[in-house]
Amino acid sequence: NLSFDTSWRELKDHFRQCGDVERADVMEAPDGRKKGFGTVRFYKAKDASNAIQRLNGVELQGRCLEVRIDHKA
Repeated sequence: NLSFDTSWRELKDHFRQCGDVERADVMEAPDGRKKGFGTVRFYKAKDASNAIQRLNGVELQGRCLEVRIDHKA
């Protein structure tokens, strides 16, 4: 549920308020169009939990974020 304008860097910067971010990715289709979702990996599990508590439902670039553990990553 990301804005199609959100870059990986903007996503990473936004999530840094919750801890040390190892990596952030915004998913793209084979043609390069953004899919409207991404993943953020933290160095510490407690920071990921903090991000879920603090940022779930928070707006980023006009879109309300859904922040949860990605069991597929």
